[in-house]
Amino acid sequence: MAQERDGKPQVIPFDHGDIHDLTNSLGHGFQCLLYGGLYLPRSPPSKIKGGNQLENYKSIKAAQLNIDDVVVCAYPKCGSHWLFEVLGMLTTGSLHHRKSLLRDQMIDFIFKDGIESLPPPRLLATHLPLRMLPTQVAEKRLKCIQIRRNPKDACVSMYNNAKNMTYEGTFAEFTEAFLSGKLPYGSYHGYLTSWAAEVSPEQPVFYLYYEDMKVNPLKCVKDMARFLDLDVTDKFCEDLIEACSFKNLKEKEARHKQEGIDPGIWKKGAGGTFYRKGEIGDWKNWFTVAENERFDQIWDEKMKNSGMKFIYSV
Repeated sequence: MAQERDGKPQVIPFDHGDIHDLTNSLGHGFQCLLYGGLYLPRSPPSKIKGGNQLENYKSIKAAQLNIDDVVVCAYPKCGSHWLFEVLGMLTTGSLHHRKSLLRDQMIDFIFKDGIESLPPPRLLATHLPLRMLPTQVAEKRLKCIQIRRNPKDACVSMYNNAKNMTYEGTFAEFTEAFLSGKLPYGSYHGYLTSWAAEVSPEQPVFYLYYEDMKVNPLKCVKDMARFLDLDVTDKFCEDLIEACSFKNLKEKEARHKQEGIDPGIWKKGAGGTFYRKGEIGDWKNWFTVAENERFDQIWDEKMKNSGMKFIYSV
């Protein structure tokens, strides 16, 4: 495996694009595809349907969309799965859980052909920045809902997710990668600031905070319904919130596994899950005082002009 040379990641020729080795001196880290200035997940050849991965990512820009398509946008582990389930029920008016997995409607994994094969109206999801999405998102001014989560809980959740797949490093090592952007989808602060810089005032985007959804879910669901021009009752919203509670979504995931519906990404015996704790403030169980102070220093410097305020505990 290629290693860093002079502190810089080497490029490894691979059959689906150039792979950058972002592992540290201990050999812990990630190998990512670099596209459009952003590190992206490397998929094994067996999971790539047609062409190569780089060409698949490039194809996304040309995907044909409809005016009533909705896009869920988020950095990894900021609540995409939860929000996707909520919006699935909200947009269909049904309290039944979806059989399909989020990744089946994830722009990043299904690319142009997969997007266009989905029946309309489509509820899509992505971890990509706006500049990498289909050009018709901006051209047709599709409605986007972006969920944001405080970066410390996002970091903890992302670490546990990565550990249940392939990551072998410590939490301290992962935090370094999280802050420096040496991991799939780059840094969280880079994701947020790029969105803010790229989105036009005419683009209809609803910004939702994960913590607000936890504290006041009824208000958040009703606000999203108004944004999507949906007429819903308080009773329906309350039932939806219960159906999409953390407990119920975790049980749904367990049923899926029993039925053989599984994303196939977890390390054997790891007990991987998309619904680990879902709490606000779990980061306090992970960061040392020194690590927390350093995280704050770097994060605050990167985000000082963003105007974004996060809730770290309740």
